[in-house]
Amino acid sequence: MKNILLLGGNGFLGGNIVWNMVKYIDLNVYVFDIMPPSVHIKNVSYFVGSIEDHDFICSIIKEHRIDVIVHMVSTIIPGSSLQEYINNCRTVQLATIPLIDFCAKNNVDFIYLSSGGTVYGVKGGVISEEEPTEPVSYYGLSKVQMEDLIKFYHRRYGLNYLIIRPSNPYGYGQNLYGKQGLIAVILGKILKNETLSIFGDGETIRDYIYIDDFVFYVIELIRNRIINDTINIGSGNGHSTNQIINIVSLITGKVVMVEHISKRKDDVPIIVLDVTKLHSYVSHSDLTIYEGVERFFTLLNSK
Repeated sequence: MKNILLLGGNGFLGGNIVWNMVKYIDLNVYVFDIMPPSVHIKNVSYFVGSIEDHDFICSIIKEHRIDVIVHMVSTIIPGSSLQEYINNCRTVQLATIPLIDFCAKNNVDFIYLSSGGTVYGVKGGVISEEEPTEPVSYYGLSKVQMEDLIKFYHRRYGLNYLIIRPSNPYGYGQNLYGKQGLIAVILGKILKNETLSIFGDGETIRDYIYIDDFVFYVIELIRNRIINDTINIGSGNGHSTNQIINIVSLITGKVVMVEHISKRKDDVPIIVLDVTKLHSYVSHSDLTIYEGVERFFTLLNSK
């Protein structure tokens, strides 16, 4: 059995991963987060604390014989400022170094959720993992710096790692009233009868993947111990903001009120992930964007 510790495991991605991991009898799940969970999942052990308390985290690893750490902690988003990036460097990036060091020297696999939408920069087209990283946002920069730290420890100390670069996961459990997650934000605006603000002309193209599909890939990669690689997880298909708005409107039967505001300098025009490598490891058929949005909306209405 694998003993898995998820750092930042009470958020949207982490919470969904945990809900699905407990279905597997070969996985023991532990969660560490700065906030307690809103719902305690049966057979999951929870710990509350800051990632800066690496001694506490290392004691959990030792006491519970953790085999795999999944790191999902970040305090910033793609539109974050310089000061927010500096704070993240201190509270997340620097704080993670002792944990990476401990994992490298104690044979603990280190899995990091990076970003497929921001690390590649302004390239356009379908992007494979072999493309150089050229971030243009502080968020993307923070992800690349973490990736570099992990690979340094792999070269120097033999750290076993897996870097996952997600596209744009969406689905039930995502914050409808936050600042990121286009599909969730649109649904939130519809529920509140508010206007959606979009940057630029709405032709920015992104790769969206339903949360259940994303989680399936993550768990299968862990269960099959795919290590020492970097893997995109996305749908491999791109949709513009305008297309997403139309799809949500069609499925909900609601007109989305839109206002256009100035384009941000760190917005990449098009990012679609090449998922060839992913599917060489895991065979799976994803929901289409229509099926995913419909499922998301149906689950919202059923609660």
